[in-house]
Amino acid sequence: MTLPQRPFYQAWLCLWLAVLCCGGGCSATARDALRAGSGSFVFSPSRTTTQLQVWYYHPPNLRPEDPIVFVMHGVKRNGQKYRDSWVKHAQNKRFLLLVPEFSQQAYPGSAGYNLGNMFAASGRPNAPDLWGFTVIEQLFDHVRELTQSQASAYSLYGHSAGAQFVHRLLMFQPDARVKTAIAANAGWYTMPTDRVAFPYGLKHSGTNLATVSQAFTHDLVILLGEKDTDTRDNNLRTTPEAMAQGPHRLARGHAFYNAAQQAAQSQNVRLNWQLKEVAGVGHSNTKMAEAAAGILR
Repeated sequence: MTLPQRPFYQAWLCLWLAVLCCGGGCSATARDALRAGSGSFVFSPSRTTTQLQVWYYHPPNLRPEDPIVFVMHGVKRNGQKYRDSWVKHAQNKRFLLLVPEFSQQAYPGSAGYNLGNMFAASGRPNAPDLWGFTVIEQLFDHVRELTQSQASAYSLYGHSAGAQFVHRLLMFQPDARVKTAIAANAGWYTMPTDRVAFPYGLKHSGTNLATVSQAFTHDLVILLGEKDTDTRDNNLRTTPEAMAQGPHRLARGHAFYNAAQQAAQSQNVRLNWQLKEVAGVGHSNTKMAEAAAGILR
């Protein structure tokens, strides 16, 4: 048998070795990608064929003990834009910035992204391994390995649809390794009550308030734009259940915090959540990010 030409054989061998290295979910491409500066890599969560584009910024002076911060994009799924808006904050506060992009194809609609992919379109519950919340935990481990990070926990910020993702991650995965979470300008919430059906409450969600109350021990900031009061925003949910939370995002954020206070008291649990308003700001990720960056530790 005639052997392949040497250049072709070498290229084929390199490709085969790269594929072999991907067996553990950590591609050679990803290993090469996390260099200083801005970039992206592809991450494949376990037990799925799904691939996520992860946009990142790695400060050139990053140390192993420096923080890791996840930023969750909004309804437009524009991870690169969110990464770019946070680069200066990652530079100033010296943290590794990660923005996973949950595509419409892989995580369709609000059920796929805002609600963490807890349920399939048919209404059937998905296994926790398939939840979007689990993706963040897996990605945290993946990046720690890539960068030899010493971080034992991560911080999490989300705006609008991303804020919906953030508060539900804490509620439905209360053992997540979150240091500080910021939910900015969410359009509507899953209220901490067993009396209201999911996704507006915990009834039929597979869990209950007694379990969810563990999330009250997390450091969560509900960050609200003082002027996020547009009742005609095309992306503002206007179902009867959402309207019961308030006419606009500002009111709904206050309703969520008030419900958490009542729930924590009923469960005899200390509430470590805070509500903060940003003066003069409406539904703007860029301006909310300025305030959020000052909160992150």
